[in-house]
Amino acid sequence: MNSIKLVLQMIAALVFCFPIISSADQTDQRLDQLFQTLQTSQDTEVLLEAEAAIWEIWYESGKETVDALMLEAAGLVREGDLSGAELVYTRVIEEAPEFSEGWNRRATVRFYQRDYDGSLDDIEQTLKLEPRHFGAVWGLGMILGTQQDFERAIIAFERLLEIKPSATDARPRIELLKRELAKQSV
Repeated sequence: MNSIKLVLQMIAALVFCFPIISSADQTDQRLDQLFQTLQTSQDTEVLLEAEAAIWEIWYESGKETVDALMLEAAGLVREGDLSGAELVYTRVIEEAPEFSEGWNRRATVRFYQRDYDGSLDDIEQTLKLEPRHFGAVWGLGMILGTQQDFERAIIAFERLLEIKPSATDARPRIELLKRELAKQSV
């Protein structure tokens, strides 16, 4: 519980430390430094702070109506209304097709609904807009592994490690996928 409180305090500190920018999302100039921190830091607290700041930036579209839709959809997800959330995320995408997090959130909802093809389509769009989107890359690896496309799943998790070397679950997943790939070859 203390670690969650610490992360929330770090997010609040970041919000106050960085100047307010009218437009955020994947085009925000602060992201380059935050991704550099993910690449170079060994400090767990610093890494958590950088990741939280990245998510915060990605979530803000810079458009009031889109941000309100994002909050509405997140509430629907919390309530378990995935179909409703998918519809709202579709509205987000229609309002702001250049906003990567709208695509990523709909990809996540589709993943939960086991609509893997739809999720893959949305992940593709997310990564076109934000190639460093480690959440989308993780989802890509998970779906490809589920579909037994082990080679491409391994590539996805290796890409995840390039973006975010501290992704603790990536290495074990790669090893598991390599074992599954070896079984396929037999």
